[in-house]
Amino acid sequence: MKKLLVFVVIALLLVSSTLVATTLENIVKKGKIVVATDMTAVPMQYRNPTGKPTGFTVELMELAAKEMGVQIEWQDMAWESLIPSLLSGKVDMIAANMSMTLTRMKSIRFSDPYFLTGIVAIARKDSPLVSWKDLAAPSVKMGATMGSVHADFIEQTWGKKASLYDNLAEWMTDLKLGRIDSVMDDEMICIELVNKNPDLKILEGYVRPDTYGLAFRQDQDSDSLVNWFNWFIKWEKLTGEYGKIYEKYVGKEWVPSFVVD
Repeated sequence: MKKLLVFVVIALLLVSSTLVATTLENIVKKGKIVVATDMTAVPMQYRNPTGKPTGFTVELMELAAKEMGVQIEWQDMAWESLIPSLLSGKVDMIAANMSMTLTRMKSIRFSDPYFLTGIVAIARKDSPLVSWKDLAAPSVKMGATMGSVHADFIEQTWGKKASLYDNLAEWMTDLKLGRIDSVMDDEMICIELVNKNPDLKILEGYVRPDTYGLAFRQDQDSDSLVNWFNWFIKWEKLTGEYGKIYEKYVGKEWVPSFVVD
């Protein structure tokens, strides 16, 4: 009798597992994908003067939604809220300028890299700082966005704590006022900032190379969604659509890299 009961339970579990829809199936069924991002990272994802989401990541995701046959619901939030919102199930995925790190991979799952870049540091133009390596000096005050990987890098590499900020606008204010001496951030963001703020400069050298990935939950139901986006990234690079978006926002021709392509 006990053996029969065990077999019945196993059979019911197998049947129920086949009836549970995957994340991708649910998205397609409801016709909408809910995406978390931080719309403060020009030119990756930001809002234009009318408030409409735009940028490299936004256009790439709009293309993905078109290919998938669904609409996008953007959830714009503070950077440190992105991963918690994903893990709690409030959103289906994260599409932002999120660095793919081993630490983050302990709790979330990344797609294949969709953007290759690097981390640089900026300072005031009148600053004596020349290279990012100059930031190691104990007297140099550093800033970083809360929830970013840069604060950890600063502490682990140089043994000092960075001032943490909710967003770019906050640390820009302190940088210009001299409350901090430098900030690390993504190369694309820093190029845009320096172009718009001639009183700032990018310090020499890359702190490290960097790749962005789309982020998902680690549950088995997300497998098909991750697989879909992995092929989507490859497909749009092969067809040339990725290159068009890249050139529009980066300002130069996209060239495949042996690192991620």
